[in-house]
Amino acid sequence: MSEIAVEETAPAAPAVTPLVAFRGLRRNFGETIALADCSFDIVPGEIHALVGENGSGKSTLIKILSGILAESGGELIWDGKVTRIADPRAAQQAGIATVFQETLVLDQLSVRDNVVLGLDRLFRRVQSTADETRVVREALDTIGMGALDPDMPLGALSLAQRQGVTIARALLRPWRLLVLDESTSALDVDARDRLFEALRRFRGEGRSILFVSHRMDEILDIADRSTVLRSGRSVATVTRADTTTNRLLELMSTHEEAQAAEGAVPTAPQRAVGAAVVTAKSVEIVAGSGPFDLAVRAGEIVGIAGLEGHGQVAFIEAVAGLRNPAQGAVETDRGVVTSFLNAARAGIAYLPRERKTQGIFAPLSVLDNLTISALGRFSRLGLLAEARRRAEGMRLIAQSHVTTPGLAAPVAALSGGNQQKVFLGRLLALTPRVLVLNDPMRGVDLGAKQDIYKILEQFASAGGAVMLLSTELAELCLLCDRVAVFHNRSLFAVIERQALNEQALIAAMFGQTAAARGAG
Repeated sequence: MSEIAVEETAPAAPAVTPLVAFRGLRRNFGETIALADCSFDIVPGEIHALVGENGSGKSTLIKILSGILAESGGELIWDGKVTRIADPRAAQQAGIATVFQETLVLDQLSVRDNVVLGLDRLFRRVQSTADETRVVREALDTIGMGALDPDMPLGALSLAQRQGVTIARALLRPWRLLVLDESTSALDVDARDRLFEALRRFRGEGRSILFVSHRMDEILDIADRSTVLRSGRSVATVTRADTTTNRLLELMSTHEEAQAAEGAVPTAPQRAVGAAVVTAKSVEIVAGSGPFDLAVRAGEIVGIAGLEGHGQVAFIEAVAGLRNPAQGAVETDRGVVTSFLNAARAGIAYLPRERKTQGIFAPLSVLDNLTISALGRFSRLGLLAEARRRAEGMRLIAQSHVTTPGLAAPVAALSGGNQQKVFLGRLLALTPRVLVLNDPMRGVDLGAKQDIYKILEQFASAGGAVMLLSTELAELCLLCDRVAVFHNRSLFAVIERQALNEQALIAAMFGQTAAARGAG
């Protein structure tokens, strides 16, 4: 097995024959058209971004390319020949390696076993354990995770580390085209930058990458060309020189949607800020990390930021009652938060980061998902008042801007953005005083993001408090009254609205500013 890292070279010149080309590709699911007319190509030695909102056809195209789905019409041309990729093994044999948005790992297996999963015939039968461990470390080191213990069970890792394992698994395959489907959404800044360095090296080798991301800064940074999908159609392919955020957003959406995606939303009325509803007093996330105070008031949106593993997730979990700090306390005007139950009784509602596994109930309907946490409001003597529950479901759909065929539709059939809005609607059904949100816009399309922005603004304007942890800096600058930045497992800075910009956030995340600390 050759080593993963190679020396940096300049991007290869475009070849005459594309590595892969799509010509009028279509895919139907009954009467539903997922891909209507998709045409573009990827040349050897190119990083090609695929851009579009959820529901635009990106996932369908990737599944066709990966052998999970068959096209309904049109042509897929691989290495100059019209091809139908029959199944995932055929895709792998052709040299296509795909990293999907959801982290496909087995928690009970070790890091090493997860990285080499599926490589038995190619690798494991001819390698010693020592050699196997070495190449696994090399693959992980490509994205800055070479220090992971190969014998550690996957279930003990963070989401970013788990995503790193899936990327390392793909890199060990003999690939010519690497497909990254929102694979950076769970990575911290350092891991993402290390991955981008590796992608540029692979490009210099003449290998190709199909890169999918909702983060415009990543696309502008890494892509040589970008193809935009809208409603199942490829509307344009633009070169790096012609790629701007405005241009991509205009191609993806109507003018109004593009403005909204950039944050050009109607100015909200000035919110009245009230008394503190959540206060961290002398909190140490882990022993010796340094105590801090932070107050969150009614009527404000407070951002929470930091590099992966620097304590911000542990802090919001303490606010939600999911863990206790090593020292100090999280208090509300109704007492100290010591458990998830008494946090809920104090009016704190928590939205976790992993929607699929910790949020929605995939087998249940939209109505069930919206109302499952508040069934006591619709029951009497053990019987549900179904008419009242349905009326509440309709109200929550309107309040949360959910697009759905109806209350009875399975929530799993909705787009990721609409699933997230259903989950948020379930929290609103509890009439909370505080929303604690862990990266709620991760993997959510631009239109759904704008709907969620409006929900949060309306909630705060009505006197609620929002604690918003986000990995998207532009989002924090757009939405928040101030942002609490964590570094080395403690609160490092609180950046007020008038000083809030991406450069200030990045500096604080790396511990490079003396911005005001404390209660804020």
